[in-house]
Amino acid sequence: MKKTLLSAWAILFASATFAQQANVANLPNESLTKGYSIMSTTPNFTPSSAAVAPATIWSNDCSDISTWTVTNTSTQFFEWQIEMDPNATPAGGALTPMASTSASNGYMMISSDLNGGPDGNGTTISTEFTNATPVDLTMYPNVQLTFQHNFRWWNDTRIVRISPDNGVTWVDLDVITDDAGYTYPAQSSDNPHMSVYDISSVAGGMSEVLVQFYYNDNDIWAWYWAVDDVAISELPDNNIVSSDEVMGGWWIGYQTVGGLGQDYTFNTMSQSAANPYAFESVLRNGGIATQDVIMHVEVIEDASSTTVFSSTSNVLTLAAGEQDTVAATATFSPASGGLYTIEMWSEADSAGAGLVYTYSDTASKMTIITDYTYGKDYNSADGSWKIGRPDGGLEISSTYDIYADADLYSVDAHISDWSIPGAQVYAVLYEEDMTGGDPILLDQTDDYTIQSSDLGAWINLDFSSAFTLTTGTTFRIAIGSYLNPLDTVGVNTSGLGDYTAQGMFDKDGAYSDPVGTPGWYTISGIPMLRMNFDPGSVSAVSDVKQEEKGKLIKIVDVLGRETNKAKNSPLFYMYENGIIEKQLIVE
Repeated sequence: MKKTLLSAWAILFASATFAQQANVANLPNESLTKGYSIMSTTPNFTPSSAAVAPATIWSNDCSDISTWTVTNTSTQFFEWQIEMDPNATPAGGALTPMASTSASNGYMMISSDLNGGPDGNGTTISTEFTNATPVDLTMYPNVQLTFQHNFRWWNDTRIVRISPDNGVTWVDLDVITDDAGYTYPAQSSDNPHMSVYDISSVAGGMSEVLVQFYYNDNDIWAWYWAVDDVAISELPDNNIVSSDEVMGGWWIGYQTVGGLGQDYTFNTMSQSAANPYAFESVLRNGGIATQDVIMHVEVIEDASSTTVFSSTSNVLTLAAGEQDTVAATATFSPASGGLYTIEMWSEADSAGAGLVYTYSDTASKMTIITDYTYGKDYNSADGSWKIGRPDGGLEISSTYDIYADADLYSVDAHISDWSIPGAQVYAVLYEEDMTGGDPILLDQTDDYTIQSSDLGAWINLDFSSAFTLTTGTTFRIAIGSYLNPLDTVGVNTSGLGDYTAQGMFDKDGAYSDPVGTPGWYTISGIPMLRMNFDPGSVSAVSDVKQEEKGKLIKIVDVLGRETNKAKNSPLFYMYENGIIEKQLIVE
């Protein structure tokens, strides 16, 4: 079910508002390592105490280069090397030092960041490293490959391969990019990422098995890949793997309640009452035996440290290697505001016999019930988008489903700390066109001038009057700026956005083909943009403008064209002193 739902959603969204999605990989996304966190909703995993380590058949701690064969096919002679310093990974931040189990005695690393040349100059870094001595798995039909690694991704390629016959044939297990389930944001892996591949169908029972790690920078100044603690082991009889945990109904729930089923980390009482939290995950049988699997969820209220909700999924029977998507049979409607911790895990029973119980790791997520704030970010900046640029202005957007009528007064935005005071920004409200067009402009704030005190902080951009967001409609809010050679400004991002929708409007067509054609694109990171339903968020300046509107000149549409009343069209009153007031008029 997971694959079907994901594919259907991807087709719908790509063909609707983000028709130019394919170009997004070449767009700039500046990284920022800075913390503002009072809360982290990045899934945190607690290993299961019931897990039994499988029997290891072969392992290599990557401390001796002679145990590997390095093949260099690049135009520059840069190869995998043994790196003894855990601090040598070039990404910095949470990816340095390398945190693999045996990093202190060396690990394998290739770095385009340190060694690569200019983009598109015809020079590439392309290399492989392969275990020098084949592994004999004749006696082991059910096996898995595991290794620890970390990386930062920027258009470079990483591939894990297996050969069952000493290099005569090769099978790609995975082409690793930043969107392949790695939990640390900003185009990066977690540190270390623990990769596990069931290789039974390729290598089980074979006598000359090779493992290969391939890297190619694709002639782009990219980053690096560090690999350590590679092993082949027997598959356990009983093992359950839980992944893709969500609390918004992304996989299943959206089909019933509508919208996209996004995860909201800041949720109002009215929205959560109309759309209760729906808990889902993807469960995979990582063992040999058929297992009956059930997902568990508990919600803990932070203020009282008590469990206020618990539920389970229906029992799912999975054969070896099978996976499916499950949902809790009950949803959660918070009774009061505050912080809630959500813990999700799964339990497997060997074919329902009640004899062998195994448990998955526990995923922990957080959400806050607020009075007026509706948001999806993780409240801790881990990246950014430069929206005022020398080559053009951008708008960075975040999409929101409305389940209960609400009046939008303003947009909260978190400004990057490298922004230049004096830069101009504004907020925009769009309605999503789910029939296939670009989003529809509804309202825009006045320009706001960035102050020194705004750097690394939240700002509030208010509309001239409240806009009613109607139930069952999907909107997007955006922050934008202008082409400017000096006054750069950025909005921070927080979280990978695997279970949310967000975009970028290239206003001046700086990254389009041909250049100069504006267009919408998808982006991965969640912008730190929140809807604000608080009437008190409207500034005194806006109130003065409303009092000084002056003489009405004409009624115009969103493009400034004079018009009469039109059904369901946003119209604007233009006054003699330049003040414009929006009012939605329905015929």
